[in-house]
Amino acid sequence: MPTIIVPTDFSENAANAIRYASQLALHGGGKLLLVHTLIFPATTAPQGFVSIPADPRQIEDCEEALQKLALKIQEEHEYAFEVKTICLYGELIPHLNELINTQAADLVVMGTRGASNFLDRLLGTNTANFIKKADCPVLVVPGQATFKGLSHIAYASDFETDETVYLKQLFQFASPFGSEVSIINVKSERQLNIVSDHQVLKTLNKHFPENAYTVAQLLNNDVVAGIKTFVEENNIDVLAVSIHERGFVEGLLHTSVTQALAYQAFVPLLALPKNPYHFQAHKNGEKKPLPAL
Repeated sequence: MPTIIVPTDFSENAANAIRYASQLALHGGGKLLLVHTLIFPATTAPQGFVSIPADPRQIEDCEEALQKLALKIQEEHEYAFEVKTICLYGELIPHLNELINTQAADLVVMGTRGASNFLDRLLGTNTANFIKKADCPVLVVPGQATFKGLSHIAYASDFETDETVYLKQLFQFASPFGSEVSIINVKSERQLNIVSDHQVLKTLNKHFPENAYTVAQLLNNDVVAGIKTFVEENNIDVLAVSIHERGFVEGLLHTSVTQALAYQAFVPLLALPKNPYHFQAHKNGEKKPLPAL
């Protein structure tokens, strides 16, 4: 059963991400792991900064709040899926990849404000820092987004890099929902065509002969605007992108185009890592006990 990690700070943005993740677990099969971290203050001492020991009452309050939230989720969905909780000490981001590996997680769902310049704002957040290093796919859910099914998923590609590892993850994500997958390639007149499109399509057919997908190639000097138009005109539920060094996302999020990313209530963004935990050679499928405070 797929494991979905959902960090929460008990904010409305986090609550919306939990609602979305709950629907994923309900309709796609899976279980949730709700995670909250406590950061305790530090004080100065002759030897430098010293962390104040954890207050047992804070830990108890955290665990109680998470358990109440888990119970509420299960009651709302008639115990259709399992919900576990964990309260950790320290910064959230360093803990996430550890949890991905120890729990063999398939997905992390994180909330964001989803305000104007969504992806631009994402660059300066912990979410952005995490998705660049994540060991599994990360679904970023804007604050205004609601789950309406996953009928149609779009994957944005520049057709200049090997997409195999990313598309494997995407088809794995889409399979439980029976989602239609569209691979979209938006080219500008200024863009260099280093790898022939024919070769890219041939490679896709070779690696994914049994997967159903469509390919859409569009011409637009504003790549981001082209993607946005496709998303809106085709009622896309999730936009998937690859995360790799100097790749498509890095180009998308370059300063020269971020001004065009005023999507406001944009669709959820699925970030696919280059080296996901599940595809690494050392993976043995065993899950270790949850770390504790």
